[in-house]
Amino acid sequence: MLDERKLVVLRAIVEDYVASAEPIGSRTLARTHKLGVSSATIRNEMADLEALGLLDKPHTSAGRVPSDAGYRLYVDRLMEPVTLDARDFQQIQGLYLSRVRELEYLIAQTMRLLSSSGDFMALAVGPEMRRASLMRIEAVPADEGRMALVLVTDYYVQHRMIEIPEDLDPEGLRTTLRDLSERLRGLTVDQITRSVLETVARELNGRIYDELVEFMQECLTPGEGDRLRISGTSNFLSQPEFREADRIRAAIQLIEQEAVLGDLLRGAPGAGVQVRIGHENPPPPARDLSIVTIGIERAGQSLARFGLVAPKRMDYARALALAQQIFRALDEAIN
Repeated sequence: MLDERKLVVLRAIVEDYVASAEPIGSRTLARTHKLGVSSATIRNEMADLEALGLLDKPHTSAGRVPSDAGYRLYVDRLMEPVTLDARDFQQIQGLYLSRVRELEYLIAQTMRLLSSSGDFMALAVGPEMRRASLMRIEAVPADEGRMALVLVTDYYVQHRMIEIPEDLDPEGLRTTLRDLSERLRGLTVDQITRSVLETVARELNGRIYDELVEFMQECLTPGEGDRLRISGTSNFLSQPEFREADRIRAAIQLIEQEAVLGDLLRGAPGAGVQVRIGHENPPPPARDLSIVTIGIERAGQSLARFGLVAPKRMDYARALALAQQIFRALDEAIN
């Protein structure tokens, strides 16, 4: 039902509307694109596209705007991939080439990158820390008279600097930490309860061991779980869609509903990059928005999920290029 000319007209309308935020008319298309046909022919093609549900006609304008189905067809079949410029590419690569591999750090850095990369609102959820499994506990010499106690899980690393007691037996400490790691390895944070740590405390005597158990208790206390992180709201609210007072109020109310934004982000399970447009989004308040999600998993377990949120008039080509590059770099860094 869609011949080549209709596809060309639809692509031109989507790209012009993304750039201008103004409904697109047949005369504008005839003037700005060399389509080789008259504005009357273009008008007929636009009427056909509207009848097919690919264009909408705002009540106050003679022009057309893409519908949800029109955006979807554009993203799936018509959009030309773009390449990130050298600055963006180097910034992403530099971030994930860092030797730091703590998940919380990588999530925070990714959020900074996303919220500074365009007219998007960035969302993220991390893993539920209670599911993190203990891998090992170590003591690492630091400067003179001090050492670092280091606790490593499969999600994060934490450390504490302590003074080295004069009577400390280094070999005894290493043996204790090795035995302790062996006893607790594989247990999740919510399995290493206070009673487990108190049992360990009774078996480990001396000031250094009391400090070790206190440190472990702090590290292994479940935090806020997969709390939602939000940034870039000023970028989001600066879009032309929110010029009218009632629409900006609705947008602010949406931003304040973290549960709705969380559902929006979690509505695309699985690893990789996905795009959801308008009515494809589960929460009704988000039906005027699009989201590009980035899912990072390991062994079937979700480690982090990010989202780029904008009005449906999103620059899909740039958002997807950014998301795909971040997915590749972050997936490699974590795994």
